Amino acid sequence: MKKSGITVLALALAAHTQAAPLPQSAELQYSGSYGIPTTMTFTRSGNRYKVVSNIKVPLYSIRFESGGTISGARLIPSYYKDVRGGKTYAEAKFGGGKVSYGKAGEQKTEAVSGPVMDLFTLAWQLAAGNGKLPAGLTITNGKKIYPVGGLNHAGSGRYKIGNGTTAINKYRLKRGDSIINYAFAPELGNVPAQISYTDDGKTYDLQLTRIKINGKEVRPQ
Repeated sequence: MKKSGITVLALALAAHTQAAPLPQSAELQYSGSYGIPTTMTFTRSGNRYKVVSNIKVPLYSIRFESGGTISGARLIPSYYKDVRGGKTYAEAKFGGGKVSYGKAGEQKTEAVSGPVMDLFTLAWQLAAGNGKLPAGLTITNGKKIYPVGGLNHAGSGRYKIGNGTTAINKYRLKRGDSIINYAFAPELGNVPAQISYTDDGKTYDLQLTRIKINGKEVRPQ
């Protein structure tokens, strides 16, 4: 078997005894609820990172963006934005043990004792930490902040992408009164293969259809 850079990366990510390295860049394409296309990108430059998710719903687009710094295998967010139809709908800013959050024009500030992440940043943090939840974590969607009830391993399985399949590890996270489901593909850079959650009464179910890591398309065998 040819040991390409992607193969070596996949083997490292599959090991449970070491943290998964974050890529320099990744572009993930998903099929969302009702077949709505979604693209999530992860990019890093030096010790800074950015996660952008674009969902093309009928009549307008939704853009979720967050960014911050990286320390080892830890993501340290500094901001999060929910942009709808080109206008900021809600946002959150973190730092100094405080989080400012809320819809546009309705910002409030609270003290926090641990990290605050949006669910897309958390997906990459769980990938990098092999499913380990950051201590004292709270989650934000820009409008509110939610306590985390715990992360549970929900089994494993096979996931189909194109003409091939790949192994996935499943996790279930309690966010306030709702549940977020994640699945990661250790053989494909440990990228999030599935993300499902409910927000404002709407359910989003993202199913991975295409992957690029560091500019190269990656496919299951």
